[in-house]
Amino acid sequence: MTTAAPVPSAPEPVAPVTPFVAPEPSLPAWSLAKRLGFRFVCAYILLYNFPFPVYAVPVVGAPFSEAISDFWNLAVPWVARNVAGYPGELPLTQTGSGDKAIDYAQTAFFLALALVATGVWSLVDRRRPRYVKAHALLHVYVRYVLAVPMLSYGFAKVFKSQFPMVSVERLTQPLGDFSPMGLLWTFMGFSTGYNLFTGSAEVLGGLLLLARRTTTLGALVVIGVMANVVALNFFYDVPVKLYSTQLLLYAVFLVLPDLRRLADVFVLNRATQPVSLELPFTFPPLATWGMRATKALFIGWLLYTHGARSLESRMKRDEGASQSPLMGLYTVESFTRDGQERPPLLTDPYRWRAVSVGRYLLSLRMMDDSRRHYPVKEGEDGKSLLLMAGRGPDAKVLATLHYEKPDAEHLVLKGEVDGARLDVHVKKVDTSKFLLLERQFNWVQETPFNR
Repeated sequence: MTTAAPVPSAPEPVAPVTPFVAPEPSLPAWSLAKRLGFRFVCAYILLYNFPFPVYAVPVVGAPFSEAISDFWNLAVPWVARNVAGYPGELPLTQTGSGDKAIDYAQTAFFLALALVATGVWSLVDRRRPRYVKAHALLHVYVRYVLAVPMLSYGFAKVFKSQFPMVSVERLTQPLGDFSPMGLLWTFMGFSTGYNLFTGSAEVLGGLLLLARRTTTLGALVVIGVMANVVALNFFYDVPVKLYSTQLLLYAVFLVLPDLRRLADVFVLNRATQPVSLELPFTFPPLATWGMRATKALFIGWLLYTHGARSLESRMKRDEGASQSPLMGLYTVESFTRDGQERPPLLTDPYRWRAVSVGRYLLSLRMMDDSRRHYPVKEGEDGKSLLLMAGRGPDAKVLATLHYEKPDAEHLVLKGEVDGARLDVHVKKVDTSKFLLLERQFNWVQETPFNR
């Protein structure tokens, strides 16, 4: 008799093994000083740059920006007079200067508002230990706030529209009569190559700021560029001190998160670890692609508008546009005033010594070396120059000089200036013979050529 083999019992179920996952370390709380500092910096940057980038929105951007500007033009003078006790007026006329009294007052007003906002924010949000997401958003905002002017100023130098070539008036102006800013503008305007070099550095810094991966490198480039610009503005009395200093500080702000890592590499010779470039946010795929498309359009708009605008401005400059046949420097051969010819005496306060005609300016050099400048434009008859009182469509005509060209080198000017009838014969000077324009680049120099 045989026995059947025992039927094996079913194995007992084995519980799945859950792998051990170490909990993510919580981020340390920010110190009170760091939280207060972030609140203040955030409030000030937003106040100073608002409504950026709304101004770029078609149709509504420009009117909205003008409304904000009009509001500050009302609020700042009122606060200056009634709160700060400022005794004088704060002119609002646009003069091309960025360091007007109203600009300093507005900056002080923004600093005061930022302090108030910091206090309110600190009371309302006093229990928050850190601002990781807010800092990430502010970091992105400052990147674009800084990239836009860097591209604008950079393209203005690449296409040489910011610093025009040395004018005929500058060529005859004694060095001692230059203002510090005029000396700097002449220095920069002389060299197309140096404009291209400095402008390319600014464009490079601006472009690098547009990507998170290259932000730190771009900020370092901008710090190098803007430190030099700030120094030039301060030491050559260029009235862009406030704005250029803030651009430099924006670049420093962008570098601060990587300051310890940069010190480890460049100073302490220590190894450093990579940081995550991802934003502390999650978005649906469709939203992510939408933001990428918006960014691409914005960058394209930046490059097109600033590049095209600088090129257009360059083409309007004397060296980039068609030259007027009258433009140039002239010496006075004979000068008749009210029918009486005036000899070239240094004591004569009325006789002209030289005349320079630019695209927008006519300059007179008198016998005593004093100078007079008149905005000028061509008359509708094509045979006259209109000396204007000021610029713009509302400028009035001070005098009309009719001209004749007996030959290519001579010019006859006739008209009434300052209540006197003038008949002036002048001869054109070959400005290419000026040493500043004649001297070219040389690889080999046996001795320094320093005149």
